[in-house]
Amino acid sequence: MIAEIIFTGTELLLGQILNTNAQYMQQELSAMGIDLYYQVTVGDNLQRCAAAIRQASKRADLIIICGGLGPTEDDISREALAEALQLQLVQDPFALTVVTRFFKERGVPVSNNNYKQALVPQGGIAVDNPVGTAPGIILEKEGKIYILVPGPPPEFAKMVREKIIPYLLGKMTERSGLIMSRVLKFCGIGEASMDEKLSDLLKSCNPTVAPTAKFAEVHLRITAKAKGPEQAQKMIDDMEAKVRERLGSYIYGTDTETLPSVVISLISQKKMTLSVIEDFTGGQLAYQLSSAKGSDGVFKSGLVVTDLKAVELLKRCNWGSLPADLKQRAEYLATAVREKFESDIGVAVTILKDRGQGQAQTSHKFVMAADVNGVTMSREMLLWGDRDDAAQRATTVTLMLIWRYLEHGIKF
Repeated sequence: MIAEIIFTGTELLLGQILNTNAQYMQQELSAMGIDLYYQVTVGDNLQRCAAAIRQASKRADLIIICGGLGPTEDDISREALAEALQLQLVQDPFALTVVTRFFKERGVPVSNNNYKQALVPQGGIAVDNPVGTAPGIILEKEGKIYILVPGPPPEFAKMVREKIIPYLLGKMTERSGLIMSRVLKFCGIGEASMDEKLSDLLKSCNPTVAPTAKFAEVHLRITAKAKGPEQAQKMIDDMEAKVRERLGSYIYGTDTETLPSVVISLISQKKMTLSVIEDFTGGQLAYQLSSAKGSDGVFKSGLVVTDLKAVELLKRCNWGSLPADLKQRAEYLATAVREKFESDIGVAVTILKDRGQGQAQTSHKFVMAADVNGVTMSREMLLWGDRDDAAQRATTVTLMLIWRYLEHGIKF
């Protein structure tokens, strides 16, 4: 199946808002094995939007129109679809229920212009929207599938996830059998390097293998089409085995697993405990570890400081003065926090202060250190970007280094 996505809204063309819906939709289509060849953005103009729909219908089987289902005059997606396909707009009883329900639940009268949202091109099916007033629309005509979904991200994501994806999976099962997928999660390797090492596998048609760059991670989705679950499962297993043979040391988990949860699981399996001290990441490391399933009894404590001199106030720890050298300081703190909280593992995250450049600083000298039952190691890195971006990346890098040591014995 070939898809084309049309995003409507002059605000998108003007760059006034970030189109996060695009990435979400792209990833979901890829996960289902649906090819996306074109993506179009068009302003709030009826004729241009209708022309974009007609053009898409000539080169795609599935046309998804995002946005333009609101109650105002510049919301023209349903009108554009009717215009493109030469269909009448009719009031749909279920769509009217969706629109009026939103107002009734809040005890406010329905605005006259909201009734426009209950209109559906003749032959279309209204799709429920439990968090907004704009029903979605599904219309099949002459072998093509047209889908309209609302633009606000919370409404868009919920409708796509709960209504549109199940509908499309049903259609694809009718056409080509069962579709299954698995996501392999990588850390410590970039997308370009992965592409180079897996270039032949990425050209596979069934199962398809598609990488997606995440923040400081790369995810690889394997999707198989088959007549039954056993066949699809075997296809995925065989492809995963090939990927692991080449890059297994970078794979930390699959599907819903996260890096913090895998780290906590490893520490738990080894019957160990962990404490951290953070100067720079602002508690992000402690939050991610403490939020992971199974962290109770594993993650013992986290200290967050904005000025390392504050550490010296903890005289009862008998830690003494902090070393001036950045790496020595980080190692010292990792040992100190391990000993203070009687943990098996102590981790410290710190940076060289920015000398007054503050939030606008473009690079940060970052050091992560760990003390694992007296074995001390550290890693110095240069992180680029503003402070918030660098702090998030430092958190992920720290978790990655801990995972690689615990899983593969790779020191840093």
